[in-house]
Amino acid sequence: MLVEMNLSYFFIFFAVLVALIFSVVNIIIPLIISPRDWEEKNKELEFFKKIRNFPYECGEVNPIPARFQYNIHYYMYAILFVIFDIEVLFFIPWVITLKDIGWVTLIEMLIFVVLLIVGLYYAMLRDALKWR
Repeated sequence: MLVEMNLSYFFIFFAVLVALIFSVVNIIIPLIISPRDWEEKNKELEFFKKIRNFPYECGEVNPIPARFQYNIHYYMYAILFVIFDIEVLFFIPWVITLKDIGWVTLIEMLIFVVLLIVGLYYAMLRDALKWR
C-alpha cells in the first residue's frame, strides 16, 4: 500500500519537475543565444535591421503597423464573449448530470444564470454593447 502511494506521488513529482525544467530551459536559452548590441555589431546588415522588429505571422508581413491601437469596443466584446463562453462550459456537465444532482444544484445553477443575466443587463445599461 505504501509503495503504491509513493509511486503515485512520484508521477506527480515527475510531471512538476518536467514542467519546471521546461520553463527554466525556455527562459535561459533565449538569454544565451540572443544577440547583444545587434545593431552596433552588424552595421553592414541594414536589411536585417529594417525587418528585425516587424511582426511575423504565418509567413507574411502584417499590413498594419505593429503598434496599432484597437478600439475599446473590441475588448468589451471579447470579455463578454469569454464570460458567456465559460457559462456554456459550466452548462454542459450540469445538463448531462441533471437527473443525478437534484434540486440543490438546480437552484445553484439558476443563481449562477441570474448573476450572469444581471451582468449582461449591467453591460447593456452602460452601453457596452453599442458600437460607436
